[in-house]
Amino acid sequence: MLHQKLDELIKALKDSKTLSSNSIDFDAFDKLCNKSDQLITLHDIGNYRPIYINDACKTFYGFENNFLKGMDYIYYLKTIHPSYYPTLFRSLTFFNEDKEKFLDLTYKLKDASGNWRLMVGTTQTVTRSKTGKPLHAISIITPHENFSPETDAPILLLESLTKREMEVFMKLIEGLSANETAQALFISEETVKKHKKNIFRKLKCNKISELVAMAFELGVKY
Repeated sequence: MLHQKLDELIKALKDSKTLSSNSIDFDAFDKLCNKSDQLITLHDIGNYRPIYINDACKTFYGFENNFLKGMDYIYYLKTIHPSYYPTLFRSLTFFNEDKEKFLDLTYKLKDASGNWRLMVGTTQTVTRSKTGKPLHAISIITPHENFSPETDAPILLLESLTKREMEVFMKLIEGLSANETAQALFISEETVKKHKKNIFRKLKCNKISELVAMAFELGVKY
């Protein structure tokens, strides 16, 4: 649904001549985006910073301006829960590799009241340089209603791991065997196997390749 909403927004921006392949009419962009009740952010990819948020987004965060400047540029860090910082790394990978149309992420964001809200969003590149590199991207974010840590949001599943399970998880996605992991963590191979079984159960994965895919999606560095 978010993909459809974002595609519809981008089409409206292009049809109204607000958006072209390499430029944006910011005044017209502001007027059109403020008609939406979705949280919309425009990103400057070259400098990796937000440069615009619509009224819905401004109200959600409790910001004063739609066009960001100064300290507002670091709102990625001001509003995202620290446990969700890997989403920022995933974003960098998305734009650097520039292979996928949509970047789908789950966030835990701080609203104007200081409460943490689980949100889901999708992002798409909308303008490019003469050499084809991403210049600007638009994100649409909406509340993740009726979520369950047992069935949704990979990062929430990852948060369910204990400290030791997380250590084993990191070794597994590095490609280490159970024996190598045991030696690296100074525990028995049998203990590693027990942790591995719990990790697969908690993360709802059946094989190492699925763990690696989840780590990549979340931007986990290893």
